[in-house]
Amino acid sequence: MRKGNGFARYAWAVVGYVLLVILWGAFVRATGSGAGCGSHWPLCNGEVVPRAPEVETLIELSHRLTSAFSGLLVIGLLVWAFRRYPRGHRVRHGAVLSLVFMLLEGAIGAALVLFEWVAHDASLGRVISMALHLNNTLILVAVLVLTAWWASGGPPLRLRGQGETAWLLGAAVAGMLVLGTTGAVTALGDTLFRPESLAEGLQRHTSDTAHFLERLRLWHPLLAVLFGAYLLFLARHLVLVHPGPAVQRLVRAVLLLFSIQFLGGLINVYLLAPVWMQLVHLFVADLLWIALVLLGAATLATPAVEPVPPALQPRSAG
Repeated sequence: MRKGNGFARYAWAVVGYVLLVILWGAFVRATGSGAGCGSHWPLCNGEVVPRAPEVETLIELSHRLTSAFSGLLVIGLLVWAFRRYPRGHRVRHGAVLSLVFMLLEGAIGAALVLFEWVAHDASLGRVISMALHLNNTLILVAVLVLTAWWASGGPPLRLRGQGETAWLLGAAVAGMLVLGTTGAVTALGDTLFRPESLAEGLQRHTSDTAHFLERLRLWHPLLAVLFGAYLLFLARHLVLVHPGPAVQRLVRAVLLLFSIQFLGGLINVYLLAPVWMQLVHLFVADLLWIALVLLGAATLATPAVEPVPPALQPRSAG
């Protein structure tokens, strides 16, 4: 980061704050507090300031207020970007997209409330809206991270000449979005249909009378195993064609965070998904997503090199 670059520090601070809002939103879902303001939006139970609010109302209202403040922060990011950077600069583009996806985030959140897809609702509409919400959230975080990275001196992305590397990174991003979606659906099922034991959860998965959210539980860990194997394949490829230190550090960060995330998922399943562990699992997933986005940015900002076949590599003396 360039010395005195206050905008870059502000952009990274916005990323950190948005992560906190995401975690608080997960807490709202995990505690069943999404209906704390009823089916009213933007008012809370028909009032600007609810009188004698219950705990669920306070939790939901605080999430709305912190989400609204994140929107103001992104507006500030946009205004500052247009004042600091010239027309057509990538930071400007990132700030505009950040506001677009922030507005979409608010619209999806409002739809969840107005259609009453909150609290203990287990409808297909809620599942679909949660999947859209999760993907929009991840894209929002990605755009904010890229904006902060560019403001910190990160070069523009170059797809030309990257060959299969660009496709492999794109597949990793898509895989992470799919894995995140199944994770969100699994977390919803754990909240609405919490089993008394691990054995009961596995039994419910194969039961004909089980809700479809219960039968979907095993898909997330299975996809996590496949995604982990793909990350190892991607890492091996990047080691060969992008040997630069920045890319290699991010490769190691992605693999380390995925390992922690996978272990956390196993612990989450064993403990029957307590709220605190769900939040930890989500936080590490967000860090993994950020590391993957930065890996893609750093990789696509540098030209690929032609790997040297092992037979042509120089042998060390002795």
